[in-house]
Amino acid sequence: MLKTGGAMATRPPSADRPSGAWFAAWTRSRCEHKVHEGLQRKGVEAFLPAVRHASRRHDRRKVLERPLFPGYVFLRFQPAPDAYLRAAATDGLVRILGDRWDCLHPIPDEEINAVRRVVSTCEHAGPVPWLRRGERVRITAGALQGLEGLVEDWRGNRARFVVSIELLQRSVAVEVASALLERI
Repeated sequence: MLKTGGAMATRPPSADRPSGAWFAAWTRSRCEHKVHEGLQRKGVEAFLPAVRHASRRHDRRKVLERPLFPGYVFLRFQPAPDAYLRAAATDGLVRILGDRWDCLHPIPDEEINAVRRVVSTCEHAGPVPWLRRGERVRITAGALQGLEGLVEDWRGNRARFVVSIELLQRSVAVEVASALLERI
């Protein structure tokens, strides 16, 4: 298991290069970590983006890691009946999004990589409601240079930059200097 910034990812030891496509797995309520670990034990590459969240527990404060997309874990595999059944039989996993094993809905690598970069480089990243497609922008400098997404709002010289996972209709946002954005 690799832990990078707020993301947990697993990669099979023999995987020197990506194989297969990314898919979203819908999990039971609060079972994201259980599914992530189960996929890891089965040798399936999985990605569970997580963010740190301050929580009050009676008389103390605690920092917890919560899934960025509650109810979902991302997995990468080559769709085949045996691979699908092995992944789908993971305890806590409800289903892999798609119609059938041979008609799954893949998530573009660019979207997964963008979420991975946001979670690993930005402390204040957090989920936002799904936004409809609008004017797209690109970040021109800094740790997130080259990422494309939407601008949710502008406040002074700061903009709320949004990266979306279309299939889940979920988004993650981070604030960036508006001077670093260019229209596409």
